[in-house]
Amino acid sequence: MHYERLFSAVALGSRTAKNRIVSTPHGTNLAVAGVPSPELIAYHAAKAAGGCGTVMMFGSAAVSELTPIFSNHVNLWRDDVEPGLRAGAEAVHAHGALAFSQMTSLGRRTFAQVDLTGRGPSDTSGEVAPEIPHVLTIREIRRIVRDYGRSAKRLADCGFDGCDLAFYAEQLPDQMWNPAINKRTDRYGGSLENRMRFSLEVLEAIRAEVGREFVVGARVSGDDRMTPGIARDELLEIIARLDRTGMLDYFTVTGGTIEGYASRGYNIPSAYYPKKTFVDLAQLVRERVGATLILTGRITTPDDAEAVLASGVADLVGMTRAMIADNEMPRKAQEGRAGEIRTCLGSNEGCIDRLYFGLPVRCVQNAVIGRELEWSALQPAERRKRIAVIGGGPAGMESARIAAQRGHSVTLYEREDELGGAIRIASRAPQWENYRSIVDWLAAELDRRGVAVRLQRTIAPSDFESLDADAVVFATGAVARTPYVEIDEAANVCTVGDVLAGRARLRGRCVVLDETGYTPGPKAADALADAGHEVEIVTRLYSLGETIGITLRAPLYERLLRKNVEITPLHAAVRVTGRGVVLRHVLTGTERTVKADTVVFSSSGRGDDALYEAYVERYGEDAAFLIGDAFAPRRLRTAIAEGAATGRAL
Repeated sequence: MHYERLFSAVALGSRTAKNRIVSTPHGTNLAVAGVPSPELIAYHAAKAAGGCGTVMMFGSAAVSELTPIFSNHVNLWRDDVEPGLRAGAEAVHAHGALAFSQMTSLGRRTFAQVDLTGRGPSDTSGEVAPEIPHVLTIREIRRIVRDYGRSAKRLADCGFDGCDLAFYAEQLPDQMWNPAINKRTDRYGGSLENRMRFSLEVLEAIRAEVGREFVVGARVSGDDRMTPGIARDELLEIIARLDRTGMLDYFTVTGGTIEGYASRGYNIPSAYYPKKTFVDLAQLVRERVGATLILTGRITTPDDAEAVLASGVADLVGMTRAMIADNEMPRKAQEGRAGEIRTCLGSNEGCIDRLYFGLPVRCVQNAVIGRELEWSALQPAERRKRIAVIGGGPAGMESARIAAQRGHSVTLYEREDELGGAIRIASRAPQWENYRSIVDWLAAELDRRGVAVRLQRTIAPSDFESLDADAVVFATGAVARTPYVEIDEAANVCTVGDVLAGRARLRGRCVVLDETGYTPGPKAADALADAGHEVEIVTRLYSLGETIGITLRAPLYERLLRKNVEITPLHAAVRVTGRGVVLRHVLTGTERTVKADTVVFSSSGRGDDALYEAYVERYGEDAAFLIGDAFAPRRLRTAIAEGAATGRAL
């Protein structure tokens, strides 16, 4: 495809974007002390360098000291923010992209753990954040309105082309709209006209400060999917009224809100949601407004983006996570190299859910994300070496890819008849088939970079001399781990890997014993339920999947509950018999037995480092590297990152 629509110029208010691709605003946790850091600027500049037409920076940038955000986000109300703003705008403009910043007010959202107390329309609390906020006075509302205008002017003065107003996802403007949140009886509550008053005053304050040349748009939800909450029809009417003011140049259409668990998962859709998630909502908005529309929501490939534009449902496409997976996606597509694009998996593990754990942005498959200053420029090797990589899982493949790209001669040995390691099995979980795409991409890159791949080749210590390598990378994976519990000979036991790979001898009622607190156990339970088994999943934690990010945990939980999977927290296995599992309550010590015809262990694995140790014993550590699950079984993001770091170190 030539992507004629995708790479055509388009008017965005008074500005012209060189193409229809937008990196929409999103948090990164890369700011320092409330101002843009060099790392944050480099992160956004890399998207512009990769060919993105419009880069919307600084997600959740707070406009007012009355409703600040964490110091690892940008606080636009601070005077010392201006040097970073100027640097950010200049860095994006240097590559021919438009530079926007989001503007937000968190409103009632309270974070008691860090002593951040929200100011909300009323004394109502949320499903996810149950703390009671301070109730805004009229004086404070007027102050925040002024602060919106002043922050917009600051952006304009610092060289930005426009601002993106967060009128969605439980920010103060849509909190004001929501009758389930806003219980005021003054001029800001009650009727729809009153509930919209704050957002209209915000628009007026912004336009009074920046005029018409500065681009102003709003991100809105076409359906919050919250009960009680704003009904879809009322949300659409609000959007139509905003459009009729003539003060907005565009709308970005999304869905859901972060106020509720299920709605938050929909708001930032993972692989459990379909591609082009919000197309139907964009169509409803399109029928009601005349402004330019940007569509977001799992538009992961240039083909998908071109199809959206061809349908007429939107004028531009938000491809934020697609460019986190591959910030060079626009350039590759435009140059006819679409086959080289690394496609977003929809895992949400690195790009959004890490943020809710307070950690900086990363990507499960693109290790450069968040490390642009350190890793964007891949340095050629000073001396060409012969590198042997043992193991064709993601860690080994990534280390081989990077090493070859730097100029080394690389041979990769894999004992199986295909590459991919544990990811091949993980991709068999329901709705996670696209995990296979990372294996396919890495395999294609190895071929393109000239890596010699030797399949069905098991390396033993007796083969070390024949490797003829200057350095050896051991990415030999992990072996299955059995939990330290008593297991009777009559018990029918297997692992989650056995279940997903189709190796397990499954019968009757299945009990999954989850030790990891992460996704393998729940995904195996999901697969077992799909196969028609009665399923119970047991965890010793307070709740299932405590280390799973919040946007992924909700849809996964919902799938299990709708399939009648029984979830048993706070219990650990004591003994597995031929008839069931003896469980002990981790707090009370009470024991009981649950029926089980099949017991599935979700106990991760144990690093398979024997070959590495044999090599080090013979040759020393200087030219040997132990990475990925061979060191300790962890997650795809860690395996890829270690592979990338090793490839750079060789």
